[in-house]
Amino acid sequence: MSFISTIRKSKLAFYITNSIQLAIPKFIFQRRKNYWLQQAKKYPKETISNRLDYCLSLKKGELNKEAILLKNFKRPKKDTMYFYDLAKYTKYFKNSFKIHHNFGDIEDNQETLTIVKSRPIDHTGNSVLMKLNAHRHFNFVQDSRAYADKKDTIVWRGIIHKENRRYLVEQFYQHPKCDIGHIKLHKGKPEWQKPFLTLDQQLENKFILSIEGNDVATNLKWVLSSNSLCFMPTPKFETWFMEGKLVPNVHYVHIKEDYSDMLEKMDYYANNEEAALKIIKNANDWVAQFKDKKLEKILSLLILDNYFSATEQQ
Repeated sequence: MSFISTIRKSKLAFYITNSIQLAIPKFIFQRRKNYWLQQAKKYPKETISNRLDYCLSLKKGELNKEAILLKNFKRPKKDTMYFYDLAKYTKYFKNSFKIHHNFGDIEDNQETLTIVKSRPIDHTGNSVLMKLNAHRHFNFVQDSRAYADKKDTIVWRGIIHKENRRYLVEQFYQHPKCDIGHIKLHKGKPEWQKPFLTLDQQLENKFILSIEGNDVATNLKWVLSSNSLCFMPTPKFETWFMEGKLVPNVHYVHIKEDYSDMLEKMDYYANNEEAALKIIKNANDWVAQFKDKKLEKILSLLILDNYFSATEQQ
């Protein structure tokens, strides 16, 4: 079964599972809230505090006037994945609590404490990160190919809807060391369009570009979990994945905004396998912290618990 088929099948399972859980009375989950919060003690304090402080940096904040009661937090007509990812944790808290969220690709700072999927790395502190739209963004791979067995080429597929992507494709779509193109016409020339590539096909290459779109780059998580090197400029946005804490040339190969040093760095890492493998290991180690499902649940509940405290809801 292909990776895409697996994603589609798991997407169906996601909706079925969450629809069933949504029908379970909330009081059953509320009785278990303190149990889950206490489970945080089984992890190093630094692990908990670092993640918690990063996602919710303000200890006290204003509650938005448009905040809704949890009892009125219902499934919307769109952004249903965002809703389910948040509702699986809000059901542990009192119906009388209020919450304010902003679903979608968020590029701007929020005026009040607001739960979001993404925010600018240079943020004000009002944007509270939760693991939203995780089905699309938090996909990791089991890469069976060794770095040495991959092609000395760099690959990127995506949609051109911003200038940084248009410039990339315009400069490199014909270069012999690059397999770069967009998958459907939006903003660009017909000759820039190239066939869709599966993840397995992209993983045949030693180097994979991760380029931000509306907010974060969707492919960043699976690239960092692979045996290929991630190439990207300094990110401007961050999510639950804490992109703002990724260190250039430690977790990924840093390239300039205009891609002018990309080919030079490709040549370097093609000829310096040890340096490449060190970055790949660091990237894989970073990904590992997000694979602990129990920790992910504890942190999500702690963030909401702190959110309600910060907005003076008890």
